[in-house]
Amino acid sequence: MGCHFTLDTANTVANLTFGKVMACYRDIYSSNECYGAFMRFLKEFRDNMYSNRIEEDVRKVDSIREILLRDMNIKNSDTLGARCRSFSDIGYDESFVHWNREALWALRDLSDIFSRCKIKSLLLPQTISYRKRMDFAPDFMTSLDTMRELVNIHEGDTCLILQPEEAPGNLAILDAFPNYSIALRQANRWPAVLFWDDQEDYAFVPVKDIEELLFLYDIVRVERRPLPELRRIAKKRQKSSHYFIHISDLHFGLKNSSIAEERLTNEIDSYFRSCSSEDVCHLVVTGDVVDSPDENSESQYTLFSKRLQDLYGLEPILVLGNHDIDDKGIAITPGRRRTVQTTGNFPRIERSEETKTLFLLFNSNTEGVSGACGKIGDKQLSGMTALLNKEENLDDYLLVAVLHHHVLPRPVCYGDVEKWYDTLYGVFREKTLELKDSKKFIEWLEANGVKLILHGHRHTPFITEHGNVHIVACGSSTGYSSYRKNRNCLSYNLISLDDNVMDVTHIVKDSSGLDIENVLKPDTVFLS
Repeated sequence: MGCHFTLDTANTVANLTFGKVMACYRDIYSSNECYGAFMRFLKEFRDNMYSNRIEEDVRKVDSIREILLRDMNIKNSDTLGARCRSFSDIGYDESFVHWNREALWALRDLSDIFSRCKIKSLLLPQTISYRKRMDFAPDFMTSLDTMRELVNIHEGDTCLILQPEEAPGNLAILDAFPNYSIALRQANRWPAVLFWDDQEDYAFVPVKDIEELLFLYDIVRVERRPLPELRRIAKKRQKSSHYFIHISDLHFGLKNSSIAEERLTNEIDSYFRSCSSEDVCHLVVTGDVVDSPDENSESQYTLFSKRLQDLYGLEPILVLGNHDIDDKGIAITPGRRRTVQTTGNFPRIERSEETKTLFLLFNSNTEGVSGACGKIGDKQLSGMTALLNKEENLDDYLLVAVLHHHVLPRPVCYGDVEKWYDTLYGVFREKTLELKDSKKFIEWLEANGVKLILHGHRHTPFITEHGNVHIVACGSSTGYSSYRKNRNCLSYNLISLDDNVMDVTHIVKDSSGLDIENVLKPDTVFLS
């Protein structure tokens, strides 16, 4: 059985295969765009579904579509019907959403269509940006001819084949279905196929051409338990990859920070369980590891970093944040700053021979600034120049600048501005948080061939560029404060390197432990 669909409905359709009706319901009603996309999917169901039970399924889907249309009319009416109740009434803190029993049961019926196959699969084409920049545009993963060949192998309900109709650009996935994060973490290995079953067991297998793809689906056809065999094949052809885990703004010492620390450690553990033993990984921490520089907070961070080192061999590459040297991160009297015990002198260089990377570490909290502002200073720039002059074969290395403060203003799209005075406050607040000599710093980076900047500070994950320099920001990795209004979101970046290609995945999760929200947004960057 096959289903051809647009990418804006991918996560919703995949959630249906797991019977995650509530997650699907949240997806559909998260915005007018999501609702419209899903209704188009239902309307075009006959044209996009490949099944030997198509007439039966189409009748069911037409009925479901009518119910969801009525449901939206109820939601848009002034008076909610008796069948509607708020999520808050049943334990969810989402009072802006209302559920309708008939609609939920209809989605359950739709879920039955997609979940009746024992094995499910999602085709993962190479991203548009990767194809364009690498002058490589295979279309077999999105071709309808490919779908027909795969459906010929699985005429009945032996396997569900989900095929996007276009190659992905930079996607944001909300409330991601189980194991999709594993595929996104390995976006540099696409094209690939993600297989899974009802027990959430999975196999992620890269493919090179149509012959390899057909072979995988032949295995699913003949094997009673195909996932172990698919993982064996994937492992044989797996090559080592280079990764940076970028975390920031931990603010240890705050209330409940130990709970947040445990969730972050579990996230890192989940990542390592999806890696091969040949993968090389570095942990980069861009400051504010404590909320205020005191013995108890520093001890919590020290134990956290030691745990990661003992479990995974991760020795953090660390720079200072304003909270690491000033009480609550505010420099009222510059010159009386304290320094945490866990870092060395700045500037300095950390070398990774495996990834051919030089991490240029800066302290953006030099003397002479007030509030939460930062500054690099001429002394550090000249010092780093001297260190680089001592390096041999510098052209063989990727140069990565690491600091705490943001070098460019936070993108407007991440703000929560609602009123004119919020805008004025935003401008004022930006001035109290900025890097004072950011222009000179960026000019120095461009002059010295630095391709990448990693930073934190504003608790806002984003990626942007300035000239030839790519800038990757991290949110708070323990969910302290947030760029999302009234929501605290645990955030970290996963950066993979493959030759001159860098894939950045922003991972954002609700820090309450409910996993109501899970945002994964991959970007492909070319560093040549």
